[in-house]
Amino acid sequence: MAYEHEESLVDFEEYSDGVIAQTQGAGKPYFLLFSAEWCHWCREFSEQTLTQKDVVDYLNQHFTNVFIDVDIHDTAYVKYRALGVPFTVFLNPNGSLYYKYGGTLYGDDFLDVIKEVSANVGSGKTAFGFESTVVSYEPSRSLSMNDLLDFPIAFRRGVLDNFDSEEYGLGRGQKSILPRTFLYLLETGLDDDHQEVLDWLAKTMERAIEDIYDPIEGGFFRYAETRDWRIPHYEKFSDLNAGSVLLLYRLNEIRPSPKLTEAANATLGYLTTTLFDSDIGCFLNFQVADTNYYFFNKKQRKAVDPPQVIRKVFSDRLAETLSHLIEVIEYTNDEILEEQVIRSLDFLEKMIRQDQEIRRYFSAQEHLWYEPGGLSDHAHLAHLFIRAASRFENLHYADVASKVLHASIEKFYDEKSGVFIEPTVGINGNVEYLMALNGLLVQAMMGLWDRLDEKEQRIIERVITYYSLMGEVLEDRLWDAVDWDFTENYVAYLAAIDQFVPD
Repeated sequence: MAYEHEESLVDFEEYSDGVIAQTQGAGKPYFLLFSAEWCHWCREFSEQTLTQKDVVDYLNQHFTNVFIDVDIHDTAYVKYRALGVPFTVFLNPNGSLYYKYGGTLYGDDFLDVIKEVSANVGSGKTAFGFESTVVSYEPSRSLSMNDLLDFPIAFRRGVLDNFDSEEYGLGRGQKSILPRTFLYLLETGLDDDHQEVLDWLAKTMERAIEDIYDPIEGGFFRYAETRDWRIPHYEKFSDLNAGSVLLLYRLNEIRPSPKLTEAANATLGYLTTTLFDSDIGCFLNFQVADTNYYFFNKKQRKAVDPPQVIRKVFSDRLAETLSHLIEVIEYTNDEILEEQVIRSLDFLEKMIRQDQEIRRYFSAQEHLWYEPGGLSDHAHLAHLFIRAASRFENLHYADVASKVLHASIEKFYDEKSGVFIEPTVGINGNVEYLMALNGLLVQAMMGLWDRLDEKEQRIIERVITYYSLMGEVLEDRLWDAVDWDFTENYVAYLAAIDQFVPD
């Protein structure tokens, strides 16, 4: 269940795939609130704005209100192209998009917005000046090896050209660690830019350690709002931190640095203690933000409760975390870490085998799995278990990967287009998101090649062909990007190209 809406004074419907269609008879516009259990500003919005009587009364009278937990209903987040949380989407009474924005509005400011929306919505209307950012794509009908070879080069050069030479990191807006992007640059270095990549990544991680890192307990915060790395968002995520640890160790291997090593060791310690739940035997995903706690020194922190660790496990986030930590083991020879990784793999495998269906998330409090898993869960799990099979030389993990892969083909493969599709998102819903998940599945299929029949083997080339012209989309994205998280979606497909193209 979503974590807070049942206690709200606002009459919220809980999100489901059919909730918009089922409620259109009311003839009201929609207020969709995207929120997360780990999000500080979501709590601020709920406690400061959605408790104000005139706001509550107006929403309940004039809107159909829908609460969306972004971790449970990740596909809705993708479908509506939400950016961050809290995120607000207003729909016309017929369900078409009217307006959306990210962030928190307080009291009367929010009341003014909902009154204006209510007065101006209509079938197919959009707010004045509002432009929805939709990435359009015309898939390739035939495979060009030149397109495949040029794509990784264009990605590397495009990212490096947008390196912030003054403040470091990527772009001129908010700053964050992008583990998949940074690792890809490091692992596929070209001779002519190898030194440039090393300098770029080392300076970026040193800056991240200075500004979005917890030097007392270890762990990196989610991101910083500004170009100069100020105003951190203090949530800690397991997958971000696992990827950061791997990046730091690999950087240190090439260019030894006590500063990088210390941060890597402390962050790994944070993952294996604070975020590992020994009761259920796996890593948890989130520690909530607390804007006061992280200003305390070590002595002061001991006198207060630490920020809450959310006792839920999301299949795709755990799989991403473990995919990084499997590689971290090679740098540490840490027996405790290896034991925790294997226990976490066993935890996921038990769900896959016992439920006979991949699930979205696990409640540690109730010891129950909930919700059918989506394409993201299937793709990340297939990718994880084929990596585990290779790393631990264990064919049993390959059996699990094969089981997940065949379930993915059965549930999500679209024969007409030749790619895997998340039904809630649709083939044109978010092309970069779908490209990433298709890339992960292709990597898994390449690892299971001998177990595939001819029809299944042909899926690999069809997926590679479909997205082979995404380099053209990338050019447009690089031109006007503000939020650079989109680069993470390209890496999975680029890695699939590396496996597909003969040396």
